[in-house]
Amino acid sequence: MKQPENALVEALINTDCEGLCILKIDGMMMVQINESFAKLLVSSTDYLKNKSLQDLQNTSLIKQHLISVVDQMHSQLKNQTFKIKPNAKDCCIHLNYTSVNDNNGNPEYLIVRSTETEDIANCGKDSFLSWNRREADNNINQIINMLPASVVVIRTNDLIVEMINDANLNYWKKTREEVIGLPFLEILPDLADQPFASQLRHVIKTGEMIDIKESPVLFTEANGSIRETFVDYTYQPLSDIHGNRNGVLVMSFEITDRVLARKQLEKYAQELAAAYDLQTNLNDALSKSESRFKYVFQEAPVAIGLLRGRDFILESANSRILEVWGKDENIIGMKLADALPEIKDQPFLGLLQNVLETGIPFKANEIQAFLEHKEGLKELFFNVVYQPVRSSSVDVADILVVATDVSEQVYARKQVEKSEAYYKMLADLVPAKISNALPSGKATFFNRRWLEFSGRSFEELQDLGYFEMIHPADRENFKTGLLESARKGESFVSEIRFKNSEGKYIWHLNNASPILDEKRKVVSWIGSTTDIQWLKKEEQRKNDFIGMVSHEMKTPLTSINLYLQMLHTKAQKSDDLFLQKASEQSLKQVKHMTAMINGFLDVSRLESGKMILEKSDFDIQDLIKEAKLDYSLQYTSHQIQYGEIPSVKINADFGKIAQVLNNLVGNAVKYSESGTQITISAEVIADHVRISVKDEGIGIKPENTAKLFDRYYRVKESSDIAGFGIGLYLCSEIIASHYGKIGVERTETKGSTFYFELKTK
Repeated sequence: MKQPENALVEALINTDCEGLCILKIDGMMMVQINESFAKLLVSSTDYLKNKSLQDLQNTSLIKQHLISVVDQMHSQLKNQTFKIKPNAKDCCIHLNYTSVNDNNGNPEYLIVRSTETEDIANCGKDSFLSWNRREADNNINQIINMLPASVVVIRTNDLIVEMINDANLNYWKKTREEVIGLPFLEILPDLADQPFASQLRHVIKTGEMIDIKESPVLFTEANGSIRETFVDYTYQPLSDIHGNRNGVLVMSFEITDRVLARKQLEKYAQELAAAYDLQTNLNDALSKSESRFKYVFQEAPVAIGLLRGRDFILESANSRILEVWGKDENIIGMKLADALPEIKDQPFLGLLQNVLETGIPFKANEIQAFLEHKEGLKELFFNVVYQPVRSSSVDVADILVVATDVSEQVYARKQVEKSEAYYKMLADLVPAKISNALPSGKATFFNRRWLEFSGRSFEELQDLGYFEMIHPADRENFKTGLLESARKGESFVSEIRFKNSEGKYIWHLNNASPILDEKRKVVSWIGSTTDIQWLKKEEQRKNDFIGMVSHEMKTPLTSINLYLQMLHTKAQKSDDLFLQKASEQSLKQVKHMTAMINGFLDVSRLESGKMILEKSDFDIQDLIKEAKLDYSLQYTSHQIQYGEIPSVKINADFGKIAQVLNNLVGNAVKYSESGTQITISAEVIADHVRISVKDEGIGIKPENTAKLFDRYYRVKESSDIAGFGIGLYLCSEIIASHYGKIGVERTETKGSTFYFELKTK
């Protein structure tokens, strides 16, 4: 026979009015069972279906009998009748067995049909036992229903409810039919995540009693709300007649009302304690606040007084207000008009009266007051507030007077204003153009010279902006110089062209000086601008004259140089030693004069802006190589050494850079003794190359280093050495035109090292 899985078969089984169970002999599995038969096993169809009889924790008589029948399937099957009590009533159950064999003739399934009868008299010996048990069960039910506790008996690890009293049913909100014979967690699935099921199994397993107080139990109501309850409960183990633990007697008392009442009482107690603590804290805070107010009132650095009522009675006054009023504590309690009679013809009483009537505070800065002090009537200035203080009736009852003595600030400001007026008057008298500006560059002052020069008013100049008057070609240099001046905190002096009222640009010498605070941060600028247009014209005339004279002198010098060379050659051929020496000295002087004239011409070209750079890419090694050849013939009086010269290219005017190097080497020869060493070296520093000339000459004093590269500057100690102080100036300008750097590393007694740096390719 195949396993009856067909839905029709299953429906027939479930509609059978009698109990029916189909057991698969192999494994004793209940493949089909209806509700009537399930009740005999004190369980449900869903729970028992496809479950083995041997797996059931149930100890019922029918279970044990069915296991015995299956074990003896090889014997002749006999029907049997015996007494059970499946549904709280006595009855006799008659079991009828039918075996179904497989294709080999071996038993495969056992069909068990149960028939219920109430013919107790025909149940034999079992009937008598059943009757006694019925009486006992009835007595037990009556007893547990009389108990004030909730009682339930739970059997096996499946936690099947075997017995329950009415109190427990009411607590669970269930009927007896909804619980008897069903697993505990199937009846109350809400308790799956609560500890009760595990505790019940623990009692069955270990036999230990569990006694719990005030345990919360949560139920989900039909409307989805949570019902929170509290119980005291005891789990006591139960055993069968053989002493095997197979159940738990649960006794519980619902104490929800008591717990909630106690918690509410505790909450009220906490709230009462908190209220008491709050009141205590408020009282302490009020006391401290009053103390602090009195302290602040008395020790405040400002003058504070309280005037009461329409007569302005001085109710309280701190030491500061008494001090500025020139009075002592004896005036407290007096009318203000009596305490300070000198204010009768001053505006204060009227101002106070207005605050009293309108309730609007009065505030004023630097208000003037004349107050009588020991030394006489004093003029004072105050920042003052008259603050109305309202009573419970909303009327103004008092006026709080708060005043700050700002007399010193007012006097100081007036002195500053006086000084500023004096400064502006002086600024208008000097021939220079004077201006002031904020760190942002916005002008705050132009003197009369500026207004006359520009033909504009101060407001127009301020709107136009100082920067806009500068020639476009000079603006970038001016902006860069200002930034550097602000960084160093030093004045920036430059020659700038400014536009006059006729629209012409006039040369000026401009001195922009930063005013610094204690943190060396610029707070303002002072500008002094002097017209040097006439000086520029004179300088141009000078340069033109130097250029003309130098040019006119070069022609005869060239001729003299030629004749002297011819004379020197003739003297060498004739072995005329005197003539040779005289011609050599003359040639040196002509060469020196030619170099001097070339220097003047270079300065003239530089200052007139006619010096043109012819830049090209070349290697530093080529520059030193060419110079080395010239110096070997030109400077035989000194030992010229060469350090390591790296191969690095620059973009520069080869001739001008050679001129700088020649000048530095020439100075080293000029300012050091014959026979001493001069070292020429080069090194790469980041993206620059530095070329250095080191000598063992007379050295340079610290005070001279800053001016060495100024035009026409000469060190006093070297006044006996020929020169006009233009060589280093030319070097500085040539290097600057290449955006390089020139400098000196000095020693006062052991020579110097001059260097210049240029950007590499």
